[in-house]
Amino acid sequence: MLRIALQLLTAFFVLVVCIQTIAIVTAWLFWPQLLSGNRSAHYEIFVVTLCALLFLLTLLLIGWYLGKPVYFMMVWIRLLASGQYDAPHRWNEIHSRKRGMLKLPYAVYKELFEHLRMLSSTLRRNEEALQESEQVKREWIRGISHDLKTPLTYISGYSAMLMNSEYRWSVEEQKEFLSIIHQKAVHLQELVQDLNETPHGQIPLKVEKTDIVELVRRTVADVSSAPWATGYLFTMNPEPDRIWVTCDPKLMTRAIRNLLVNAVVHNPEGTKIAVRISQRHDRTTEIQIEDNGVGFGEMRGLNDETSSARSGLGLSIANKLIEAHDGHLVVHSKPSEGTTLSIRLLAAQS
Repeated sequence: MLRIALQLLTAFFVLVVCIQTIAIVTAWLFWPQLLSGNRSAHYEIFVVTLCALLFLLTLLLIGWYLGKPVYFMMVWIRLLASGQYDAPHRWNEIHSRKRGMLKLPYAVYKELFEHLRMLSSTLRRNEEALQESEQVKREWIRGISHDLKTPLTYISGYSAMLMNSEYRWSVEEQKEFLSIIHQKAVHLQELVQDLNETPHGQIPLKVEKTDIVELVRRTVADVSSAPWATGYLFTMNPEPDRIWVTCDPKLMTRAIRNLLVNAVVHNPEGTKIAVRISQRHDRTTEIQIEDNGVGFGEMRGLNDETSSARSGLGLSIANKLIEAHDGHLVVHSKPSEGTTLSIRLLAAQS
């Protein structure tokens, strides 16, 4: 601030000196007798009028000198307030081409311009972070809303079976159906709780050391036992009996369930769905879900749920959940040749 005050004082002094010099020279040109000491009333009136005009001119020049940068900053602040974080279009015009420094009188406010640039960059970063966070929230809500359909399908299917008067279910079967309905109701409650969570910038993970073989086995058993999956042949072939990975068991189960459900709902009855688990040489764990169904064509991206009917929202949700675990989902599929989905996860640290 001291530098700005000194520069403004210097500019004011220079302007006053220049204008006073102009006044003296003008007076001498019109009234040569000034130097001889002969003064008249007309001369005094002329000098007073000239000084008044030059004083007003001085004020106008000082106002122009100080006002141009201030107006430029006001325009910039108005742009920031309206959500436009780029520098004003005249930003390059107020800089010299050779050195890239601010021209006069803008250089007087160099620190203020630098602070405005910093403010603009900060606001832009905050806006981008907010948009990213909102996008994660929307995807989180859309994913859970999609996954709510699965337990509802179980509850609807098993309750319809219990209410079907054409069959006489045994007490054990009724208890089994009611147990499944209860499990899916609990699952619904968990998904509703997840829906109330607010992810900030990324999917919230509660990681722990998990036996991925047992997790996949339970998920396969759960999907294959659904009423709408009875016409499909599921097989599972893990190479080791146990493989430990660090993951969020609930979210990883959601991802694998989405892939298995996709393999069912997008393929005709009689499709074979094989699940394999193995450890690769690069210390990654690979989970393969392979079917001999209808397959699908080339996709534009795993996160693009509109790329084809077969690679729908379930595949997109699964991919996001796997990426949140620093994993990868690899898809190989051709029409009429089936589909192979490979989930690759890092092994747990021993």
